[in-house]
Amino acid sequence: MRAGLRCAMLAALGCVLPPCHADELAARSIYQLAATWTEDSGRPLQLRELSGEVQVLTFFYTSCEAACPMTVKAMQSLSRQVASGSGAPARFLLVSVDPDRDTLAALRRYRRSMKLDKERWKLLRGPPGDVRKLAALLGFNYEQVESGEFVHSNLVTVLNVRGEVVHQQSALGGNLAELAEAIRAARATTP
Repeated sequence: MRAGLRCAMLAALGCVLPPCHADELAARSIYQLAATWTEDSGRPLQLRELSGEVQVLTFFYTSCEAACPMTVKAMQSLSRQVASGSGAPARFLLVSVDPDRDTLAALRRYRRSMKLDKERWKLLRGPPGDVRKLAALLGFNYEQVESGEFVHSNLVTVLNVRGEVVHQQSALGGNLAELAEAIRAARATTP
């Protein structure tokens, strides 16, 4: 996609584009999305605060009983695989697609039940429109059905230290090698 077209699309989604290098930055970094997220601790967060570290991001919802827990478990296994090594540490980011039910208390319960440490894992919720914008930028599809559950893709995204997508993979399953390699490569190229 041409940088100018992508820049216009990001601006239409509410992204803040710096006056200089707007095309260059908008074409690559999700950290341009102007939204305030809330961590499960209650602390507000702007995505640009994540810069400087490799991030492994996926969307989830705490009441999911099928794909989400399996994806998080696979990411935990991946976290152990890439915990050592040189370069920027990898961090793991879970963004709720169900901000109405995924209250801060629900996110904290999920953190405890899944044993997600606070050092490497962030659980975020945000306004539904901002969740939708971020999902659209990353190509993650989801829809709430009549039962209240969500039908969604199982996409895991690796972001480099500047918030640029360097790898995406769906359906982790037992194949973590490609994802681990993408994380190692992103860590190795850290400025």
